[in-house]
Amino acid sequence: MTNGLEVALRKRADLDQYGSNKRLLFALQLIFDIEDIATVAATSLTDHPNDKSCDLLYIDRGAGRVVLAQGYESENAAKLQAPARKAASLHQAINWLFNKSDPSGVPDALRVAWRELHDALADDAIGDVAIWYVHNLPESQQASAELRAARDSAYAQLNHGYPNSDIEVSCEELGRERLSQRYENSQTPILVSDTFTVEVPGAFEEHGDKWTALCTSVPVRWLHERFEQHGASLFSSNVRDYLGSRRSQSNINNGIQETVLNEPTNLWAYNNGITALVHDFSFVSGTVEITGLGIVNGAQTTGAIGSVPAADIGQGSHVLTRFIRCKDPETVRSIVRFNNRQNPTQASDFRSNDGVQRRLVREFERLGVVGYSGGRRGGSEDVIRRPGENHLSSEVAAQALAAFHGESGVAYHEKSKIWEQDALYSRVFPERVTAEHIVFVASLLRAIEMEKARLGRISADARTEDEIELFEWFSLRGSIMLAAEAIGTTRETLVGEAVSDAYVLQFKKNLSVSEAAKVWEPIVESLLAFAPGQLRDPLVTSTLRNRPAVESALRNFRSQVVAARKHNRAAYELFVDQVITR
Repeated sequence: MTNGLEVALRKRADLDQYGSNKRLLFALQLIFDIEDIATVAATSLTDHPNDKSCDLLYIDRGAGRVVLAQGYESENAAKLQAPARKAASLHQAINWLFNKSDPSGVPDALRVAWRELHDALADDAIGDVAIWYVHNLPESQQASAELRAARDSAYAQLNHGYPNSDIEVSCEELGRERLSQRYENSQTPILVSDTFTVEVPGAFEEHGDKWTALCTSVPVRWLHERFEQHGASLFSSNVRDYLGSRRSQSNINNGIQETVLNEPTNLWAYNNGITALVHDFSFVSGTVEITGLGIVNGAQTTGAIGSVPAADIGQGSHVLTRFIRCKDPETVRSIVRFNNRQNPTQASDFRSNDGVQRRLVREFERLGVVGYSGGRRGGSEDVIRRPGENHLSSEVAAQALAAFHGESGVAYHEKSKIWEQDALYSRVFPERVTAEHIVFVASLLRAIEMEKARLGRISADARTEDEIELFEWFSLRGSIMLAAEAIGTTRETLVGEAVSDAYVLQFKKNLSVSEAAKVWEPIVESLLAFAPGQLRDPLVTSTLRNRPAVESALRNFRSQVVAARKHNRAAYELFVDQVITR
C-alpha cells in the first residue's frame, strides 16, 4: 500500500535543502498550519554542531507555544524502531534550555535562543511546550518512555522557574505511523463511522447544489459523550486536534469551559457552534439520527466541553450544530477548507477585509506571478501542498516590510502586533504600499535566507574563514530580520541617489519572488560580508528590541558599505538598472 505521507514528502522538493530535518519541518508545518516554512526554518533550526541535542526550537509568541524537537532519518527504513538514545538526548537540551540560570559553555547561538525563550516565559506569553522526536521508523515504548521523562523534567524546571505561570508540557514520538496518521487525517474528513441518535429541540434543512445540511442544537452532554468515546478521531480534518485550555482570560478554550460550568444556558448564545460532515442524517419527531461524524469547525468547542468533568455539566445547555451531507469530493474539500478555523483566530485574520489588503490581493492577481492571500488562510491541505506554488504569505510580507523599513525588532519579536495595533499596521502597510514593493522587500528576505542555506550546504571543513564567521552570525536568532533592515538602510548607496520614499522601490520587470531574489543575490552576498563584524552585538548582548544598540550597529554597517562602494560599483550598477526608484 502506498504511504500518502511518504508520497507527499517526496513531492516537497523545497524541503530537500534541509537534509535530515526535512521530515521534522514537514511535521511542524502540517501540525501548526504554517504557511511559509522556509522563514520558520531559517530561524528555528539550530544549525550548529554543538546544538545540545536540539535540532529545532520553534517559539511562537502569538500562539503561545514552543516546540523543542529532535529529528532522525534512518537510511534503513526496515529497522523496527528509532534509537531511544536520540529521544534520551533531549534531556540535555532541556537541562540547558529550560533552566532559568544563564547557561554557560554553549555557543552564542544557543544562548541567544535561551534568552528569547526566557523573555517569552517571563512575559507569560507561553502556555504550551511540546517536546517531539520525529523520525521515519515505527514508534517504540523505549523512546516514548524517554520522552515522558524529558517532559516531566521540563515541567519541573518550568514550574520551578515560573511558578505563577500556567504552562502545559506535552511530548510526542512522531514516528512513521503516527505522523502518517496525522497526514491521512488531514486528507480524510470522516473517520468516525458510527451511527448516533440525539434528542434535539428542533431542526430544519438547507440545500445546496451538491450538499444538504441539517441545522439544529445538540445537548452539551451528548457532545461530551462523543468526545469521551472517540476523542481526537472526531477531528479528522483538523490535524491540530484540541489545543487544551489555559487559565487565562484571553484563552478561548478556557472561556468555553467557564461558560459550561458557570453559565451553561448561555453557551448557545456565546458560542459559534460546530459544523460536522456526516455520511447521512435524518430527523423524525425530535430525534436526529446521523451516520458518521467528522467535525470540521468547532474542535476547540468540543474539546473544551469534553474536558469538563461529566458530573459538572448541567441540563439544558445546547450548542448550535450543522450536520452536512455531501458526496462530491471537491465540495467536501471546500467545506473543510473554508470551515477549518478551529485554532484561535490569528491576528492577520482581522485585517483580511481591510481595504489595503483587498487592494493588494487584486494587485497581486494582476501581476499574475505571485499568490497572496491578504491575511486569509486556507486549510492544512493548502499548506502541505505549497511546493511548486509561488505563494507569499501575508505574515512574511508584513515581516519583510517591517524589517526593511526600520523595525526588525517588531518583524522578529512581535510580528502579530503588526496586525493587532492600528498605528503599527498603518506604518507597515500604509495606503501607498504596492504589491510590487512587497515583492521587492520579500525577495530580499528570501535572498538572505538563500544565502544562509548556501552556507549550510558547504561542508564545515570546506568553508573559508569568512564563510565560517558569516555562518556563525547567521545562527544568531534575529539575524535574518536584522540583515533585511541593515540592507534597507543602504538603499541610497545601492541606487546611487536620494530615495525620498522607500515604498516606491520596486523592480522594473514583473518578477516572481524567487526571480527577484536572484537579482538581490549578489547584493546580499556582498553586503553581508560586513555583518559578522558590525551586526553581531545587538544579537548577542541584547535583543532587537534594544533600538539604541540596533541603531548603533546599523550606523557602523552603513558606514562600511559606503566606504566599500567603489569596490562594488559594478554589482550596484547592475542592480540599479533593474529598480524603479521614484
